[in-house]
Amino acid sequence: MDEPTIEEWMDRHHVEIVRTHATTLEGAAVGKYLNRPKFLASLPEGHNIGDIALDTDIAGSPHMSFWNDTRHGGAGRIVMRPDVDSIVSDGTDPNLGHCLCDFTDVEGNEISLCPRTLLKKITGEVDELGYTVKAAFELQFFIFKNTFDHARRGEYQNLDPVTASTSSNIYLLRNAHNAKPFMDEVVKRLNWQRFAWESWSGEGGVGQVALNFSPTDPVKAADTVVRVKQLIYEVALNLGMSVTFMASIRQGHGNGLHVHHALQEKEVAPAFRDNDEKNALLKNWIAGITATMAGATSMLCPTVNAYRRLTEFTSSPVTASWAKENKTTGLSVISRADNLVSIEHRLPTGDANPYLVLAVILAGGLAGAKKDLPPPEALKRVGSGLPQDEPRLPDSVMSAAEALAADTMLGETLGQNVIDYWISTRKLEWLSFQSECGDINAKTTTQWEYNRYFELL
Repeated sequence: MDEPTIEEWMDRHHVEIVRTHATTLEGAAVGKYLNRPKFLASLPEGHNIGDIALDTDIAGSPHMSFWNDTRHGGAGRIVMRPDVDSIVSDGTDPNLGHCLCDFTDVEGNEISLCPRTLLKKITGEVDELGYTVKAAFELQFFIFKNTFDHARRGEYQNLDPVTASTSSNIYLLRNAHNAKPFMDEVVKRLNWQRFAWESWSGEGGVGQVALNFSPTDPVKAADTVVRVKQLIYEVALNLGMSVTFMASIRQGHGNGLHVHHALQEKEVAPAFRDNDEKNALLKNWIAGITATMAGATSMLCPTVNAYRRLTEFTSSPVTASWAKENKTTGLSVISRADNLVSIEHRLPTGDANPYLVLAVILAGGLAGAKKDLPPPEALKRVGSGLPQDEPRLPDSVMSAAEALAADTMLGETLGQNVIDYWISTRKLEWLSFQSECGDINAKTTTQWEYNRYFELL
């Protein structure tokens, strides 16, 4: 889309203000509201933002003990470069449009710590092998009748879930019926902004909903999640309610961010085949993802709270395992026919950055394909309650960071500078928990976690 076309589009949709939108490594949404002349004048390079946007933790504390090569010695600038093809009108606010951005330096060079740019890079490497990726997310979240203000004043305790039952009844229509007024407003805005969604349902948690999106290219799939999370937050605010995507608000079912993906050959023929003579790529791909899953856990489950979701005998995986049609393994291979095969990755948590989630998953698959790795044996039973000598996935932010540091394959694709910086951020997250929480041995979600994650991720 060139600039005259953008102006025509803004005229047609009566857009006078554009909200720019990008995500930090943590997954937090950042951006500015620009009036029309400022937005148009900034194209194509974009507008300035403080480099601190990429160099703080979720609580807003700067990363002072480690640095990246694009950061200035003092408080410098980076740029949010609009992807003008992503612009949409709000649908509720008649003057407002939304545009996704990539971070660059002030000279227009890509920044390795930009999550969206990183996913584009990894997708490009898959393209170089002769394949394209189709991906789709399942987003899970909890809905409460209480306002965010009420939840905050009450320290996020004793909230009223939107439900018909206080039991863990998955797919229960009476629970979903209670959520329908809220979801009706969500769906109205999804349709207005033309987000391709497929279904929503009540999930296993009390007051929990799952929203499924249609398959598309990886960057657009992740774009949809970050935009829809913001949209859902705004619906809750407008309706005097509250929502959270944090991984574990209580014992039991937590919020996941399940990812389905498949590869296609350039002529759009399926590349994953459920046929022993044709499934070498599928085997290699599974092998790479399972071999790197322990290290990838750090990006798939980024917060202290995320590891409260990864418990035995829940819907969350605890081992780097795979099987056909098994929702207790890390990877569930879904096969409807020889040419209808996809992989569901069930480990990511609802608080993860979807750009990093897809980037690290595809990096694992690439490693398997390039190194011709053989997969482990498919798990023939439930993925929980396995013998104690069966290796488990990391169970804390720190052990996951250590697993990522020990991984020898992900850095080849993601870039070792990205890996090293991410590990430093996770060490800082663990240190913050250790020094600020007051009850680091708690078996359930702490007040520190509610304060840090409930509203911001």
